[in-house]
Amino acid sequence: MRYLKLLLILLASILCTTYVVLWLTKPAPIENTTIPPLIFQEEQGEVVIWGGWKTVEGYQTPGTNAVEIRCNRTSSACHEAFASILHHAEGEDLEAQVFSYKVSSWDATKLEAVAELAMGECLERRLVIHIPDKSAALSWSPPAGCEGDSGRAVLVGDPL
Repeated sequence: MRYLKLLLILLASILCTTYVVLWLTKPAPIENTTIPPLIFQEEQGEVVIWGGWKTVEGYQTPGTNAVEIRCNRTSSACHEAFASILHHAEGEDLEAQVFSYKVSSWDATKLEAVAELAMGECLERRLVIHIPDKSAALSWSPPAGCEGDSGRAVLVGDPL
């Protein structure tokens, strides 16, 4: 478990470091900030996805984000490293988060996973990856007995 936490911190750190290095080498205003290309790899019981979330329902956070998702069939787990640059009048802020999901189903066409109480105290995240389409969707909502916002996002990427 200790190594898993270190791995998650490493993934989030890599995303943050990449954004900082890119910004320092070529500072760009909000109009020029891009998300990573959509990359989907599947091999030997593992799925690795790169891209960014585009909110299609619910609150749209300002800024640009990048995401890396790694799912492992053996451990029945997915880990999402999420980094976001928030632009505002005083400058930019860099935010990084890591979410751990438990795989609820995984077959040749679809992978579904849930991260309970992942956002705040009362929101859970549900990840659905469509393997043949090479697409992914994310939804968040409060479980029974909790109050909170709900929403949905799809994985997108800038062209190479």
